[in-house]
Amino acid sequence: MTQCIICNNASIIRVIELGFHPLADTFLKKEQLSKLQKVYPLNCLLCKTCGHLQNEYFVSANERYIESNYSYTSSNSKSARDHWQEFAGTICKYSGLKKGDHVIEFGSNDGYLLKQFIKHGFVVSGIDPAPITVSLARKIGVKTITGFINQQTIKRAIKQDGKAKVIIGNNVLNHIVDLDDCIKAIRSGLRPDGIFIAEVPYLEDVIGKYLFDMIFHEHISTFSIKSIDHLFKKHGLYITRIENIPYHGGSLRIYASLNSKLYSKSIKKLINSENKSQMFNPTTYQDFMSKIIKDKNDCLAQIYNLKSKGKKIAAVGAGARSNTLLNFYKLDSTVIEFVTDASRHKIGKFTPLNNIQIKNDASLKHSEIDVALITAWNIGKYLTDKIRKENSNIRFIVPGKKELI
Repeated sequence: MTQCIICNNASIIRVIELGFHPLADTFLKKEQLSKLQKVYPLNCLLCKTCGHLQNEYFVSANERYIESNYSYTSSNSKSARDHWQEFAGTICKYSGLKKGDHVIEFGSNDGYLLKQFIKHGFVVSGIDPAPITVSLARKIGVKTITGFINQQTIKRAIKQDGKAKVIIGNNVLNHIVDLDDCIKAIRSGLRPDGIFIAEVPYLEDVIGKYLFDMIFHEHISTFSIKSIDHLFKKHGLYITRIENIPYHGGSLRIYASLNSKLYSKSIKKLINSENKSQMFNPTTYQDFMSKIIKDKNDCLAQIYNLKSKGKKIAAVGAGARSNTLLNFYKLDSTVIEFVTDASRHKIGKFTPLNNIQIKNDASLKHSEIDVALITAWNIGKYLTDKIRKENSNIRFIVPGKKELI
């Protein structure tokens, strides 16, 4: 890519290089292991004009969500379900929704969030491109259109139930290449008094907390407040409120309106704070890369020292970000015995490229595993506490920590 997908400026520079990776949210059946697996360069570019961070190489949306065995489900853990229940309750109070109002979510996945709005008495429509997750949503009674967010799918959503009081796009704007078309579709589906709410990974958290594993091919973008404000204003959407939330290790929850008079006066101050934090300075990314390479080397030294002593190591968490870590560290099934996950849609499959089998969490209780590598370390404490109840003898490796815990 030679220009910024937010402001179309060509003043973009490569600041992150993570090598070649497979699609991170694709897990393999046993019969697929013998087939050639595609990999793509995973590098990121920083826009010096609007402060946006984006992937340098884009894998087509069809390949990411339709041709692949896309496995992410939004209800795949207790922490996720708790988050979406909180989200629905908060939005119901903030938005002024009334019984019978229409709520549209694009990237609606398995329908778990929209199901919460149904419970509150609202009419819902989902839009999602992945046939697997659309099927799951329909099974729980969530009306869902199969497709990407665009003018056509929005028209289908509003044809029966009218324009939406609330449109939601959680952890999905960062998956979209043509953001201009996406925002135009959102505008056309909103009532004049409607609210658009989005959650996106936040650049300041990704860099400041060294969340390099939030970078993968499905995540086209990592937004700053500066870049998303630029995008919205370009299309007549105005940020009315921003919250920094801990989900996914650090995200923004952004509320926007068609009414320019509701534009938040705090945005300018927040952007000034971003500028002062040096998050748009290339030197910051040099330090970021140095840190994650050091963490990798320290972690691998720890792992291979344990292996030399005959210790058996498993990994905990078979998510997209876990695959970024495993592939960047070049850990495969010769080093890691298996990886555990709570999602029934992943258990029995294998991680991409490194071919590590995925088992259920209970496998740690009934195995001879000595040490568990916490790959989903954003919920590391929750996972270690959970596993210790099952097997008090297991020790843990957490990337970035030199000692076993």
